[in-house]
Amino acid sequence: MTTLSYLLTASLYLLLFYGCYALLLRRNTFFGLNRAYLLASVLLSLTLPLIELPGGAANSLPVGTITLPSFSVGNSQPAQADGLSIIQWVWLLYGGGVVLMLIRLGMQLRAVFQLIRRGDTERMDAFTLIQLPDNTTPSFSFGRYLVLNQTDSLTKPDALIRHEAAHIRQMHTADVIFLEVIQAFFWFNPALWLYKRALQEVHEFLADRAAVHQTTDTEETISCANTQPTYARQLVAYALDVPLTALTTPFVSKSTLKQRIVMLQKPPTPRRALLGYALALPLAALLVMCTQPDQTIIESAVATKQNAARTPANVEGEIFTVVEQQPEFKGGMAKLGQYLQSSLKYPAAAQKANVQGRVFVNFIVDKTGEVSDVKILKGLGFGIDEEAIRVVQNMPRWKPAMQSGRVVNVRFNLPINFELDDNDQPNAKTRLAPPPPPPVPANDASALKDVKNFMINGKVVTKEDVTALSPNKIARVDVNKASGTIAITTK
Repeated sequence: MTTLSYLLTASLYLLLFYGCYALLLRRNTFFGLNRAYLLASVLLSLTLPLIELPGGAANSLPVGTITLPSFSVGNSQPAQADGLSIIQWVWLLYGGGVVLMLIRLGMQLRAVFQLIRRGDTERMDAFTLIQLPDNTTPSFSFGRYLVLNQTDSLTKPDALIRHEAAHIRQMHTADVIFLEVIQAFFWFNPALWLYKRALQEVHEFLADRAAVHQTTDTEETISCANTQPTYARQLVAYALDVPLTALTTPFVSKSTLKQRIVMLQKPPTPRRALLGYALALPLAALLVMCTQPDQTIIESAVATKQNAARTPANVEGEIFTVVEQQPEFKGGMAKLGQYLQSSLKYPAAAQKANVQGRVFVNFIVDKTGEVSDVKILKGLGFGIDEEAIRVVQNMPRWKPAMQSGRVVNVRFNLPINFELDDNDQPNAKTRLAPPPPPPVPANDASALKDVKNFMINGKVVTKEDVTALSPNKIARVDVNKASGTIAITTK
């Protein structure tokens, strides 16, 4: 998965998880669960796009097929000479946004600590009390600091102290800073702004609940029912029309005041509403399945088709996988690599989308040396699959394979690595892969079903040793059909 696709997929997860919260959970009085859901859904949105379901190219390769060494093909198209490409402009814009958001966060933290340093410090058991010399800023809490303006320093309102102490005790500042950092990297996604607003709203509900239920020594006989309306009147009386610092937690915010009073008076949500949180699990599973690469579906469909029809109609005779003399591209593997480099053209759509990866092409070299039955086992899309098929179909004749003195058909897998150059320059040429080793049987036990004896560098080994051997380590393969022996020489 490319970085761009990861950012877009994670953004989709954030939008869907927040939509679930807004529709099903926002009005619940399970404030602790709402806080946990908001934080956990952000973490899941960042990690779920990295999960890949089991299954890959190896599972879709046909049984008993010879796999050729892989070839790397670069971008043979001239780079744009008139400036940055579209994808480069996108990354430049994204990087600029991240830098600005991080600078903004740093300036906000600096402003808060400058404000804290202005006041007189008094260390308490649960927090550090800061008393400011003026009333230019409303009282707030940040981390372990409870900051009171001049008026509140003189009166020390009990409701305010209990409310802000609850913020400090429950570490709400850590939640806000965590979201600010994530928001810096996903500044283009409006869901993070909604997440932050929703989380700060839940923080206020939690602190209000703690302030209402936390009684002082002189209020131990006061019931919660009598305390709620008194606390609500204190909220209204304290409402101030003063700009607030983004990272701090003030005692009263007019934007959430009405909702806080409503939640104070709202009866507890029935327990059956807990099912709404359980819906997040199947939602996450569905998102993982929906955002898996399309190649998994392509591979399964191709594998099913191949199993249903093993022998193409246009190929006469048996198709071999282990032969005494392998087919040979005229000029050898080095010439095959040069042919691919000169013939393959990186599709424009794949360049714009920055698509890179490995394509597996399956084909047959028949008795006449012609290439036929070309198909894609694992594709990338964006025109790459069609280009790989075109070039393989147009290959010149191979020298046919020989088995017991007669020509035979042989099936191959050809892996091709499509790689974009990091530094595109005008008239840049493709990178030529080094000469690969000769073709060897695929790492599949059924490909060696007719072989009884196995040797590596003159030493008798087991079939498992042969199948576990990497093709890149093999220099020569000799097959004796009569005795059922395969002898491998390593580099």
